[in-house]
Amino acid sequence: MRKIIISSLVLLLVGLMVTRIPSVNAGANDDLFGWAWSPVIGWISFNNCVYGGGCSGINYGVKLEPSGDYPLSGYAWNSNVGWILFEDSYPTSAQPQHGVQLDLATRKFSGWAKILALGDDGWIKLAKNSYDSGPDYWSQLNDDGKLAGWAWNNTIGWLSFNSNDVTSSITYYVTGKAPTIPSNVIVTPDDVDGCNTLIIDWQDSLYAKDYSVFRSTSASFTPSATVNFIASTTVSNFIDNNNFSGLSLNTDYYYHIGASNFFGTTYTTASAHGKTRPICGIDTITGEGDCLNGNPSVIKLNWQVPTVAPGTEIDHYQIKRCQIDDDPAGDQCLQNSPNFVEVANTSDCYQVNPTSPDYPPTPPSENHCVGINCHCWERFTGDEVARQYVYKIVAVDTMGNYGDDTATLINIYPCARQKSWRWEEKNPGFWDN
Repeated sequence: MRKIIISSLVLLLVGLMVTRIPSVNAGANDDLFGWAWSPVIGWISFNNCVYGGGCSGINYGVKLEPSGDYPLSGYAWNSNVGWILFEDSYPTSAQPQHGVQLDLATRKFSGWAKILALGDDGWIKLAKNSYDSGPDYWSQLNDDGKLAGWAWNNTIGWLSFNSNDVTSSITYYVTGKAPTIPSNVIVTPDDVDGCNTLIIDWQDSLYAKDYSVFRSTSASFTPSATVNFIASTTVSNFIDNNNFSGLSLNTDYYYHIGASNFFGTTYTTASAHGKTRPICGIDTITGEGDCLNGNPSVIKLNWQVPTVAPGTEIDHYQIKRCQIDDDPAGDQCLQNSPNFVEVANTSDCYQVNPTSPDYPPTPPSENHCVGINCHCWERFTGDEVARQYVYKIVAVDTMGNYGDDTATLINIYPCARQKSWRWEEKNPGFWDN
């Protein structure tokens, strides 16, 4: 009886395919692979490529679309009945009124595919619903990325997606393509908040729908959704800070990245390491310019000792200055650009307020901080007096470790006076430079 059915189907196939040969085009985006089975028509191929291997013949394949109603699209192939189409089409007056779709909550498929050569007799239903009689059936996407269950066609009967559902000596299944393993994971302290923020970057994984980030203080740890998972993201980078249970100063942290899609999750093979800085940034800098009775003038900076890790001792402060351009609209100083140059540290940042016009200060013999309050003067001469500057200050510990960049920059003039004849007289030679 089976031979009679197959012979009849082959004759029908030849007659119909003369008038309808679909335009089939598949490529890297077709992410279903493997074989389904029908006791009547035999093997059904979902891709002309082998999962993780080569391709042969005409390009074709079936794809699970990653958005909207999560439909299946494309073509499968059977050597007896030809092309099986997955698109948003369905029999007239039939239920449900859509092509094959995946319900993300239940991971079950519903809707219709079609054996093109069989015309209106070619509709394949992926799940029974309340409009049907007979035994219950459905097809689904398992957590391991493999399809399972059954579909039904009135002409050829049952279609099986996984040999685990039948008594078979041959292993077969339809499966999706899990993401490639995340790679090139780099963990670095944030420029401004590196004492409590780490930046994690990695290379995009092919076929990934989203990523999971796992963190531990141990290098050898296994990613766990309940123990060390901290966040998920759809992009290949992540900012880990106090919003995710907090990071401690001067502490080693290790990360695993998991890449996921409908068909499974892959994890980095080894953890990636990063360490927070031992010194936080200086939150606030204040300052003022002082026009002395003669050239030069000075800027006085004030700040407070930043937060440091236990056992960390600040050795000195690195003070950097950026000169505002003549065209403020084109200036980059206020954006914390690399145009800063070092102008002072412990050895040339003066503790004593200069009192004489010729400014003969003496370098300090001790740290220029009293308690938590710190200060520094910088001297300016010539046309430098009337320019505008931006400062940032970074603490350096006794081991040579730099703290975070200044969180807040300060914009200031050494001398804010406008040019006047009276002022010029008290600053001889200034406007001749």
